[in-house]
Amino acid sequence: MAIVKPIKVRVGNLAGLRAGLDYIKDDRKTQNGALVHCKDLLKGKEYQQMVITKRAFHKDTGRQYAHFVQSFDPRDNASPELAYKIGQEFIKRYEHFHGFQVVMAVHTNEAHMHVHYIINSVSRENGCKWQSSPEDLKRMRSLSDELCLEHGLSVIEHGKKGHRSYGEYAQTASWKRQLAQDIADNLTLSHNCVDFMHRMDRLGINAYVGEKSVLFTIPAGVYGLQSERKCSNRKLMSYGDFSIENFKDTWNCNTALARIGRSDMQLLQEALLELGQLHCPDTPDRYQDMYFRDIAFDGMTKQEIEIALSRKALDSMLGKARQATRKGTGREPAGGTTFSHHSRYPCRGAALAGGATKRHIS
Repeated sequence: MAIVKPIKVRVGNLAGLRAGLDYIKDDRKTQNGALVHCKDLLKGKEYQQMVITKRAFHKDTGRQYAHFVQSFDPRDNASPELAYKIGQEFIKRYEHFHGFQVVMAVHTNEAHMHVHYIINSVSRENGCKWQSSPEDLKRMRSLSDELCLEHGLSVIEHGKKGHRSYGEYAQTASWKRQLAQDIADNLTLSHNCVDFMHRMDRLGINAYVGEKSVLFTIPAGVYGLQSERKCSNRKLMSYGDFSIENFKDTWNCNTALARIGRSDMQLLQEALLELGQLHCPDTPDRYQDMYFRDIAFDGMTKQEIEIALSRKALDSMLGKARQATRKGTGREPAGGTTFSHHSRYPCRGAALAGGATKRHIS
């Protein structure tokens, strides 16, 4: 078995980063450097490249790095080579390391084999600072358990308070993945935060949309949960773009597309006929009749019409763009233009300027 622990790092200057790297890379502890592995760094240039990343984003002050140790039980007799392999797989499979530079070093100078991980505090991809919560530490420990089992090592069946087994981790990942899917599906169909909250409420999930974040409350019973759970949109970023900006952009885009659709009577009639054929196959022109006779639609039907208009408006706009390109160049745009309304997770949208509205669906 292996125990993962964070090492407290004081807020300091770059000298602390250099000292930490020198300590874990010590030749006397790492078989002359053979047990040192780098992610997104050149071996021997770890410190210099981490500093370059920090200065590129103007973030070379404050906390300089994060430090974790993974210690193996001496009774497992884990070899240095096995510890090194597990360390490499740990870096590759722990999703929170994505975008961050990492140095891993296996130390053989003590009775128990242990692996040090030092992570640059600044992401090389977007300049975000490293953040690690108690929940993240539990996921690290659960992944460590999983790797130990895969390599024939023991795991702690009943860990200390706060430590979760891999089975518990998998269960958490499962309900979060389902939540992410439901959010993505309903975000794609909604036009504003109220519409989105109503849609999530029909699934039994309370969604509170704030100025900077969205908080979801999932009651016991939903997704097989034994107790109520809370989850913010920020904790779902590993499943897709669930930033508050993307929520707002998607709503603006859907609203603008629907407005464009309502201004085109032909698109409106096509949308009404298609929905009528879908929901009222015996009377496919029912929705068209209701619209022209000023009969109000119920809330759900109105929303479906809005979404259908959004999709037809976008398809129409893309079709016109392709035609204009063919006329101008005599060929299709390179690579073509595609847009999926059924993508698994949301993509950042862009608000589109709509034309004048002839008549609103009421």
